[in-house]
Amino acid sequence: MTPLKSKVTIPLSVPVEFTTEDDKPATRDSITIKRPKLRHAKRLAVLVGPELVKALMANGETEIDKAKLATEISGAMMKADVLDEATAVLADMCGETADFIDGLDWNDLPKLFEAFVDFFPALLSAAPSK
Repeated sequence: MTPLKSKVTIPLSVPVEFTTEDDKPATRDSITIKRPKLRHAKRLAVLVGPELVKALMANGETEIDKAKLATEISGAMMKADVLDEATAVLADMCGETADFIDGLDWNDLPKLFEAFVDFFPALLSAAPSK
């Protein structure tokens, strides 16, 4: 059995500009996402519903209906409060602030999504192809 990944560092195509704790401007050209903990899974389960939970827990033992899963997740996510909570979960997984995550370039989001999906082998077949 292959050991599970504990974190993935993603090079950013567009560096994120932010202000440090001592109010100095800075940029970062990579972000590290850590393996989700139970607290993240619980928050995501509330956000996107039981279909994602089933997929996460399948561990490759059950066939995942990709179209149904994508439709369910997309429908659940298209609300401002849900998107803000998803950003907060992602920020916590990356050890960053929600404002930092909101500062990511649109082009870097697929890499972040792929890294997240990589933590769950059962979701690999459900992830959009590159």
